[in-house]
Amino acid sequence: MKKIFLLLAVLFIHIGFAQENDYVAISKKLVESVKSKDGKAQSYVDLIANADEDTLLKQLKTDNERKAFFINTYNSFVIVSLQKDPKQYEDRNAFFKSEQFVIAGNKLSLDVIEHDFLRRSSIKLSLGKLHKLFPSKLERKFRVDEVDYRIHFALNCGAKSCPPVGVYDAANIDKQLNASANAYLKEKSTYNKKENKLTVTPLMSWFRGDFGNKKGVREICKKFNIIPNNVKPDLDYADYDWTLDIDNFR
Repeated sequence: MKKIFLLLAVLFIHIGFAQENDYVAISKKLVESVKSKDGKAQSYVDLIANADEDTLLKQLKTDNERKAFFINTYNSFVIVSLQKDPKQYEDRNAFFKSEQFVIAGNKLSLDVIEHDFLRRSSIKLSLGKLHKLFPSKLERKFRVDEVDYRIHFALNCGAKSCPPVGVYDAANIDKQLNASANAYLKEKSTYNKKENKLTVTPLMSWFRGDFGNKKGVREICKKFNIIPNNVKPDLDYADYDWTLDIDNFR
């Protein structure tokens, strides 16, 4: 019996360490902790900060794994940071550029996570049309292979008009991102049949290259049943409410 108990104890310890080192799982726990306000968020932030880079890279081999991890960490970092000091949001540009976040020992900004990793070294102010000719070594290690426009319906930068924060995992992220896109587009889009005018979120203008420009925006809106398949509406973009809101969870 003692041997059985010993073997079980070793097994439980092994499982515990395996879970602790599963950084996509840790990123999910971080989002859940931020949402529940259980006081454990900083411990998950520290685990991600102190992760072994090689171990993390081995766990982020696919775009699905990268998207799940970096969407979860981005959204959580925003909330944890602004909970500590909401005044940072008074200068949003500085906030997004601030290298106050750490992943596997690398000091990073929110801009790096969004534009370098999740948007594959996209130049921030290029409307999604230009990518860096000489991305850094770190970008090449962590960035996605292909840009997925749906990330824009999952990333929450702290503004009231941002998509709500969800919890993403690699196994189900395609379904989850489709659900996020569908919900956000239906909430933020309007189609005036009489004027044949489609009004959408300004995200689809700011990052128009990611969406395939105007033609792509229309096709996406057809895919999510925002407009009929047989129309070609003029495009308009709604205003964006930058009021701070760090309690916007799905």
